[in-house]
Amino acid sequence: MKHPLFPAVIWSLGMVYALFSPGSEVPDIPKFYGSDKLIHFGMFSGMAFLWNRVIRWQLPDESKKKQRKFTNYLVLWIFIAIFTEYLQILVPGRSFDYLDIVTNILGGTIGTIIFVYVNKKSSILV
Repeated sequence: MKHPLFPAVIWSLGMVYALFSPGSEVPDIPKFYGSDKLIHFGMFSGMAFLWNRVIRWQLPDESKKKQRKFTNYLVLWIFIAIFTEYLQILVPGRSFDYLDIVTNILGGTIGTIIFVYVNKKSSILV
């Protein structure tokens, strides 16, 4: 497997740009009920999946079974979900939203679940 760090870093940099750009610089997206939440979900599920690939790639074989445990991965995504939302308070034109935290955590959780499932199937995606 090629080293998975590059896609994870690129995804994360894109997320940093999207989450911390001033509100006036955010491009107009088609607005429908929940579109903002759908974007948050997609960003965090993608990030969780890609960073789980990096963590798996870097661990020695005997540690992989321990690291596959759902809770080990989940703690990181919960922290990042809450931290990024609180940081948005400092960005002009952006606001804090508890529902965004829930959506971020759900996205990270689903991304981790997808990783664990795909990893068990020995897919070429991991």
